[in-house]
Amino acid sequence: MTKLDDATIVRLRSTPFERTPQRLDPLGVQSAWLIVPLLSVLAVGYAVYSTIQHSDQLRDPALAYSAIVLLLLAGIAFSARAHPALAPFGRGAHLSIMAVTIVAALAFTAAVWGRNVRIQDDWGQIAIALFLIAMPLYRPISEVLIVAVVSAFALGVSSAMQAASLSIVTSPVVYFTVSATPIIALACGGCGYAWTMTGQTLAWRQVAKRGQAELDAELRETARRMVGQEQMSTLNEATVPFLADLLRRGEVTAADTERAMELAVQLRDGTVTAVDRTWLGERLAQALALRGLDPRATHSARMVDDPDRLDRALSDEQRALVGAIIATTAALPGLDPGSVRIVASNPEHPEFELTATVAQAPRDIRHALSALLSSLRSVAMDANLRIHGQHITIRFAYPEGENR
Repeated sequence: MTKLDDATIVRLRSTPFERTPQRLDPLGVQSAWLIVPLLSVLAVGYAVYSTIQHSDQLRDPALAYSAIVLLLLAGIAFSARAHPALAPFGRGAHLSIMAVTIVAALAFTAAVWGRNVRIQDDWGQIAIALFLIAMPLYRPISEVLIVAVVSAFALGVSSAMQAASLSIVTSPVVYFTVSATPIIALACGGCGYAWTMTGQTLAWRQVAKRGQAELDAELRETARRMVGQEQMSTLNEATVPFLADLLRRGEVTAADTERAMELAVQLRDGTVTAVDRTWLGERLAQALALRGLDPRATHSARMVDDPDRLDRALSDEQRALVGAIIATTAALPGLDPGSVRIVASNPEHPEFELTATVAQAPRDIRHALSALLSSLRSVAMDANLRIHGQHITIRFAYPEGENR
């Protein structure tokens, strides 16, 4: 079996990923999701209003109504695809949605071609601009700006070509500018917000990492003291009374020999457990301790099977989310604490599987975990939840292609 060496850890942690607010601050972007359907409703509503206003200028009413339907489909797709449950929002979704929106805008332009009085109240450029306001939350700024330029050019050219038939006679360049400006302006506004949000998030991460580095030595020392205290507790609870009893009696019996062997095994197992503890084991022990389960029982029950220490591959962001998933699972009202197991496998592309028995409605379980699983997918991991009766399985793993 391939071991998880330092080179693999570096490779998994350093694979580049898209610098978007959704990737860097998934929970924050989840809270802003409602803006997408609101903008979609606004775009479709304005398209309907504008079409009514152009009713006496329609050359092809069926084409105009078809354009509204296309815009509606694009808005539904944007709202659905941007939903936290389907994170992350990919390049294919971005290009497909914007392509349909551009086609819808050009279809409306064709529907009023030659009869349009002015282009200032056409809905095409407004609808595209409204979609591009929210897009930088999900896609890289450079990608959004390229789409904005292409969209502005397409709408600008179509407007410039109508210059001769419009009520106000002026240069085609003016009409090109009138159509292109809202698209570029609102796209730049959305990109500026995303740029600021991304920069602040990255700066906060650097501060957090420096603070973590300063605390590492103290945390290691604290961990050593905790292990020592646990060993001393074992000695005080079992070994010291046994030795005191031997001194009082002044003789060693066969039963004493057997008891001494039991204590030796207990101390050895405790030492091995302390050495073999993993981050996953500690996190699970802490979470279950809140339900009254003894942390030592958690370790002795072998609830975590991670012989290759694959949890070392998890980045700080991933650990925060995985820890939150473990804590949330441990806090489920219907959980059987003794049923929780975490198994780690596949060092090349580490994958983790958490299983448990939970006597609770599946809807409540999904509601409690869906946001965290979605956030984990946003930070470059596959994550899913399966529920079969009272048995739940949470799987999170590095994707085989490491597409981040």
